[in-house]
Amino acid sequence: MFMGAVGFGAVAKSWMQTHNATAHAHSGIEHRQETIHQFKSEAKRAQVFDHHYKPFVLGEVINLSEDSAIFRFLLHKQEDVFDLVPCSTLQACFKEGMNIVDQPMRFYTPITPNGTKGYFDLIVRKYPKGRFTEHLFSMEVGETLLFRSIQYKMQYKANKWRHVGLIGGGTGITSLLQVMRASFQDPTDKTNISLLFANRSESKILLRGMLDSFAVQFADRFKVHYTIDKAEDPEKWKGFTGHITLDMVRKTMPAPAEDVKVLVCGPDRMMHQVVGAKLGVMKAMSGGLALQPTAANLNNIQDVQGFLGDLGYTKEMVYRF
Repeated sequence: MFMGAVGFGAVAKSWMQTHNATAHAHSGIEHRQETIHQFKSEAKRAQVFDHHYKPFVLGEVINLSEDSAIFRFLLHKQEDVFDLVPCSTLQACFKEGMNIVDQPMRFYTPITPNGTKGYFDLIVRKYPKGRFTEHLFSMEVGETLLFRSIQYKMQYKANKWRHVGLIGGGTGITSLLQVMRASFQDPTDKTNISLLFANRSESKILLRGMLDSFAVQFADRFKVHYTIDKAEDPEKWKGFTGHITLDMVRKTMPAPAEDVKVLVCGPDRMMHQVVGAKLGVMKAMSGGLALQPTAANLNNIQDVQGFLGDLGYTKEMVYRF
């Protein structure tokens, strides 16, 4: 799947050279010491990300296409474990000056599974004149970017809803993937999940292999539907064609109900059409202005409009990432 890679280089090489010490507990005291050490390790693990910005080193760039790539950032120690609460994200920031306008911020939800040691991956698409993505794509291996964790207002819990609908576009799949993993990794969760995912072409459907695997493994409760701008081979393409429409939403999403939740994440225009998100607010957020997470919260205060509003969904049934 990957088209190329930029190696870790000397920075990542030195970071990888660590020595693991093995403790041998032969007495009750030593056993208690080991238990205390384990408890401290778990507590330390939870502090990899918090609400304060911390610098993380760019270790590798994996090119996916001419305008999208996976950026691998290194945790501070090889034994550090990546772990984010479902429906939380990372807020990235770089500083060009002391004024707030000179400190662009952007939400990025890693595609890395919880439990991964030593790094986290961001899948990013470069947008023309996108202030933050231009900075990210200009970074060299070994340079740092600031990150902190942000908890969204919504929290996913097993069996809280009968059916969860997911509507995503492009790299917006990352926030939805986090919810899917939280559900599929919990053997007690019986929630039905339906995904409508928009991409430019069949060959550029992000994470398709993973999503198709989920559809097979959890066929009893997970359905995935794709739509692409234009089919490369219309006779073979079995999904939808064109931008997301009201009819696509009606056919793929659970009908409005109190035990239903629909989560939406994608490009500004898609968010505007599907849920009526204000383009001015979306543009400010995607442009890197320091409006996050305030703008994300404001997006969910207003009534649902767009296709979902036309179909009868209320703001209690919808969450806009």
